[in-house]
Amino acid sequence: MSRLAGIVGSRSLPASFSPFISSLVSALVARGFRLASGGAVGADQFALSALVEQGASASGVVYSAWSSASGFPVSVQPLVSRFLASGGQVVWGSGSSSQPRSAVVSALLGRNSRLVSACSLVIAFIHGQSHGTLFTIRQAVRRGIPVYVFLCGGGASLPADLASHCLILSGKEAV
Repeated sequence: MSRLAGIVGSRSLPASFSPFISSLVSALVARGFRLASGGAVGADQFALSALVEQGASASGVVYSAWSSASGFPVSVQPLVSRFLASGGQVVWGSGSSSQPRSAVVSALLGRNSRLVSACSLVIAFIHGQSHGTLFTIRQAVRRGIPVYVFLCGGGASLPADLASHCLILSGKEAV
């Protein structure tokens, strides 16, 4: 049975991090990991793109907050279609982008919890303020799952209660 590594992060993560995430995806797949993401813009999208471009979609799973592909951000929808067509897996949620904001937020946080529950490690890329990524890191720490955090600028920081449980790397190492 292969291990599952979650790659999560800020939606505002600059595109300059995409090549690093692509290299990371390649290294993890070569070591027998399957990769999980949430299908969001930013770090998730870079990981998903790497899987598709490397012909490794079958080594990936997207944990969706949504009940259909139309819930993904418009810029990610074509990538999700390519991912599925090339053997990728999506674990669908029950959310809909037409729901009230509170229901959408609940669906997104539920997606993050399901992703973390399935993973044996989490790699997070934080750029600026990223409440969803911090929530995901907190879920992993509570479950005793190893977390590797890249602080990637934009004022990114990790609260002290989380920092003591994570391996923190400077995002400068990634670009």
